[in-house]
Amino acid sequence: MKTPIITTLLAGALAVSAIADDEVVVTVDANQTWLGYMNVFELPANGGGFVFGSGWGTADLVAVFSGTSLVLSPNVIGDPNPFWYQGGGAPGSPGNKIMEANMYVEETGTHAGKTVVFNGNVAANTLTEAHVAIAYIKDFAPDYSSFEETTVVLDEPGEFSISLETINDPDRHVQFGFQVVGPNVWFTDVEPFGEITIDAIATEPVDPNFTVDASANWLGFMNVYRLPEPDDDGTQLFGIFDALPPEALTAVFGDGTLTLTPFPYSTELGLDDWDWYIDFGDDQGIRGFRWMEANMYVDLPATSLTGQTVTFSGEVLANTLTGQHESFAFIKEYNADYSSFTESRIPLTPGPFTIQHEISPDPTGRVQYGFQTTGPNVWPDDLALFGSVVVQAGGVTPSDAFTAWIDTFDFSNFTSPDLSPDGDPDGDGRSNLLEFALDDDPTNPASSGKMAT
Repeated sequence: MKTPIITTLLAGALAVSAIADDEVVVTVDANQTWLGYMNVFELPANGGGFVFGSGWGTADLVAVFSGTSLVLSPNVIGDPNPFWYQGGGAPGSPGNKIMEANMYVEETGTHAGKTVVFNGNVAANTLTEAHVAIAYIKDFAPDYSSFEETTVVLDEPGEFSISLETINDPDRHVQFGFQVVGPNVWFTDVEPFGEITIDAIATEPVDPNFTVDASANWLGFMNVYRLPEPDDDGTQLFGIFDALPPEALTAVFGDGTLTLTPFPYSTELGLDDWDWYIDFGDDQGIRGFRWMEANMYVDLPATSLTGQTVTFSGEVLANTLTGQHESFAFIKEYNADYSSFTESRIPLTPGPFTIQHEISPDPTGRVQYGFQTTGPNVWPDDLALFGSVVVQAGGVTPSDAFTAWIDTFDFSNFTSPDLSPDGDPDGDGRSNLLEFALDDDPTNPASSGKMAT
């Protein structure tokens, strides 16, 4: 039995690019199909024998996609059966099984007889000695009865690269991916056991200008506190990191806009049904008993934005929130283990908004941009009484316009053209940005655009 997991989950995937006829390179990219497989063993103290193996969903491993990254965490089982936990599941209960969680992509025949190279970058690793993360390539026989493999232990931040010469048999299966090995952990105890974040090796900087785009990979994150004084002491109770969809917070895209509302408690979050509300009777109604900090955000590796000024912009069409709730736009840069961050934020008021944040020249963590709504949870039937915030994308930034313009040209006859604003693929002495300003043609050195003599 596997239940909703409360732990930090971010993610990525593997993509393939050809380098030569006999070599392929795979790395971290969100566009491939990931599979999950769990092998379960007894603890070494109980003999370490194999118990069973089966296909699992990747979120149950724990490994979940998020933008361009993959974050692997120790496995969490929500079943208190002594089969899984010594003494039964409860805070502090040691896991009773060793979990070998495999997160991988499989190709059959595609890479037969080729050298498969698998590389990436460990952006952060806070796993304790209780768990180990491994990158691997395996070449299985057609019936999976045997395999050749190469592995590397991912114990330190930095780049890794492994390779394997596969057997030239179109019926064989090549798998490449990651493995986390260690005991299962009760969900309230998982944070001290750490996690590992893996990205592709950085190549070109990411455009640092972002807006309210429904196609981006938005994530949800909720911090729960006691009510502030004078009702309570404001102590943080816990955080819910289980790859919450934004609509669970609630934050919903529709008709080109994003609507943010106060949070109505729902058992869909997988939380125990404890005292979330106080019923004061007909004269005062039902009041929320917890303070909710709902974060809707996009997560990126900070290395892709090194030394740049990140801009997050949009337009607030309406803000009808009552005085009990507030909404903000934010940009945060976290350090590698998420223990601290720097932040820029502004409250959401009607009209255009723009927020900027300078990223470190040598970052090792993550950058997040998005929205935060704070205030007490509200009874679902009363949600409309507390108002909402409606936002949309702002105007096209100069960087967005440049990208749209240069994408209209055909560079297929060029070898590795530099399509950045400073590039000059046609060698006419005018940068792409200048040609953009002059409505010129960056593929034709004879073109003069709007220049006149």
